[in-house]
Amino acid sequence: MLHSLKWSYIFKHWIGTLLLGTTLLTISPGSNPLNSSGIGTTMLFLILWFWYSSLYSIPTLACYILAFCWFKNNTLNVNWIKMTLILITLAGITMTVGLTVQSIESAIYYSIAAIITGILFKIELLSTCSKNHTTLD
Repeated sequence: MLHSLKWSYIFKHWIGTLLLGTTLLTISPGSNPLNSSGIGTTMLFLILWFWYSSLYSIPTLACYILAFCWFKNNTLNVNWIKMTLILITLAGITMTVGLTVQSIESAIYYSIAAIITGILFKIELLSTCSKNHTTLD
């Protein structure tokens, strides 16, 4: 059966990974978010790092969207689709961090975020026979 996948998974996974990864990086043991400079500095860092990671994740998002389009016309199991999309995200994180900041710490935090959000969010399918929305893992 061909899948009719909803596009919402892409954006939930992408935004969720960026938000959770940025948050994990901000509250990491080495950053001390509640130091003497206050919460304002922490919030500024969080916003700037989210903006920075959003810009640098665009090539990965493009690959992710291409793979998603290919999966829409395929008959693979939804679990395989989800696992492959998570692996594409992990590869993109690794390449982006390797080419830019070269910090293993940020790669680990964003990878953890990608795995968590990829597993937690559901890929929603639109059944081609009955046109009812269904959610599968």
